[in-house]
Amino acid sequence: MLQAIRDRVTGVVAFIILGLLAVPFLFFGVDSYIRDVPQDTIAEVGDQTISITEFQTEFARYRQQLRAQQGENYNDLEVNRPERRREFLEQMIDQRLLSGYAQEQGLAISPAALLEVIRGVPAFQINGQFDPQIYRQRLQATGRTVQQFERELTRDLLLQEVPAAVSSSAFVTEDAIDDWLRVQQQERDVALVAIDSAPYRDPEAVTDEAIGDYYEANTDRFMRPEQITVEYVELDTAEQVADVEIDEETLRDRYEAVKARFITPEERNASHILITAGEERTADEAEALAESLRERIDNGEAFGELAAEFSDDPVSAEDGGDLGWLEPGIIDPAFDDALFALDIGEISAPVESDFGWHIIRLDDIREPRGQSFEEARAEVLEEVRAERAEELYFELSERLVDLVYADPTGLAAISEDLGLELQTAGPYSRFSAEGVLADPAVLEAAFSDLVLVDRQASEPIEVGENRAIVLRVTDYQPEQPRPLEAVENEIRDQLAREAAQERAREYGESLIARVRAGQTLSEVAEAESLEVDERSVTRRDFDLGGAVLEGVFRMAEPAEGETRYELVDRGQGWTVVALRGVTPGDPAEADEAQRNGARQQLQFAAVGREVQGLLAWLRANTEINVADERLE
Repeated sequence: MLQAIRDRVTGVVAFIILGLLAVPFLFFGVDSYIRDVPQDTIAEVGDQTISITEFQTEFARYRQQLRAQQGENYNDLEVNRPERRREFLEQMIDQRLLSGYAQEQGLAISPAALLEVIRGVPAFQINGQFDPQIYRQRLQATGRTVQQFERELTRDLLLQEVPAAVSSSAFVTEDAIDDWLRVQQQERDVALVAIDSAPYRDPEAVTDEAIGDYYEANTDRFMRPEQITVEYVELDTAEQVADVEIDEETLRDRYEAVKARFITPEERNASHILITAGEERTADEAEALAESLRERIDNGEAFGELAAEFSDDPVSAEDGGDLGWLEPGIIDPAFDDALFALDIGEISAPVESDFGWHIIRLDDIREPRGQSFEEARAEVLEEVRAERAEELYFELSERLVDLVYADPTGLAAISEDLGLELQTAGPYSRFSAEGVLADPAVLEAAFSDLVLVDRQASEPIEVGENRAIVLRVTDYQPEQPRPLEAVENEIRDQLAREAAQERAREYGESLIARVRAGQTLSEVAEAESLEVDERSVTRRDFDLGGAVLEGVFRMAEPAEGETRYELVDRGQGWTVVALRGVTPGDPAEADEAQRNGARQQLQFAAVGREVQGLLAWLRANTEINVADERLE
């Protein structure tokens, strides 16, 4: 769902932001970071903070995204290494720096702009129309409140304003475009021999001693995070009133009170001839033409034929000016005033609107229609129940607060007084919490000093509309290494993959050595039952795979008449690359679309350098304190 929003707001700005934040800026003086930061905070960035819970939640989402993208190639051991966690934290710090800068510069996202983005998300729509109830339900399903989600979205949108604000000095010359085209459109004459590491993979060959040594040397990779067990009560008044009977008289009274909402407004079927000013005619000429067409209609000429010939509305002109059924407010106030003053078959005098001059004909009227009580009953019932839930929540939540303050050492009294089920959960960590306990606000409260250290009940935590939770930690298990038996198979698989990759590399190096000793690559490949793929490669040959394609174009150009050999790591094997020649691209052959594409790519890079420089300056001029030990 959130991805749908990000897709909607992509563009030059988003491209630069995402590209930059993928690079950790560790070289800006990590050693100057101070570890003296408040409890429950993992980093301070100026006057902003990043809480442990916030970091854990965002990092867990990042891992889930990688797992979905990489499938069976995903390696959680690698992703969860301390240095990778630190890199991710650096990205979050960069976001805070840019966000603070944007606010200092007076950049802001208006409520109207935020609403426009939200309304445009298909996940929040029914039949193409935004639905507030679906919006709330979808957010609750992801463990977010409306307020949390809108804060996140506002922050993301605000971040995307920064590159636009600093990019005014970024420009691209035609010579730079020519140079870019020569490099990007070059062709490389290569021969490729793929070596798969799978045949060398032998988990059984990995000894217990090797597994033990790896475990001892990398114990920090196998830490089980701290875990808690909790008791909690959940107040959900919507659920409490879901089965409450509402009498018919109450529903009928509500229907009568809001009856106007269930009435469909009058609709009018209209046709028009639109005359606009512009390059072809001035405003006065447009008005004069509209007046003359109105006279021709009075003299008997067909409205539809004149619309087809003269109307500047290309869509309706093809249908004789037909606009279909219109409600008030669809086009323009002046248009509405004229249309809803006509009788069926009547044609208006020329009417000026923001679009131009209209000659309007009323073709038919559809009277207002409304839902009967029986038709609207389900919706009315839902509204009444929602109000009852809100009233009950207001009453019980106040009582809930009083009970928590009266005795924060247990929840049994709260459960008995309010008739709420006393539930337990755990042990679980910040990563493994499920359901309502995975809500970021609930996680933050559960691992706070008050709840975790003092073992006090939390204050009521709102987790949705008319829904709150109070919890208390009953048991705590500190972070500790997972036992070797639990990770033995992971380590065995990891070592088997590494060993297979190394043996495949050695084999590839031996093939290159034989070629350099005098054999041809084809002779070596034939002797080893390998295939040689001879081809001319461009940067668009994605079928080679990203690693091989990058490796081919990273190689230095060979001297005239020579061949350069290199071994390229492609993750689950290697590829021998024989580079025989390079043909530069010809800027003269590039069409305008290609030049525009080059210009855009160079503009991206220029803006990227501007933002990179801004981040370097912000880091040099902002106090950043990081608690490294809390990354473990």
